Amino acid sequence: MKEETNTLYAIYKNGIHLGNEKGININDAIRKYLIASLYEDFLEDKEFASLYSGKESIKKIHFL
Repeated sequence: MKEETNTLYAIYKNGIHLGNEKGININDAIRKYLIASLYEDFLEDKEFASLYSGKESIKKIHFL
């Protein structure tokens, strides 16, 4: 079985950086961020989830 690599992603909501989360891809990281933020009930709401975006975190910009 292939081991999948987690990457650190910066999570944004409406262009505002909220935090960082590791995931296999951006969608996985956003999903994990929403669960950690206690928004698990809204995971199936496409309109709510579309407010969130992400990109790979950059050292000294998104984390130290």
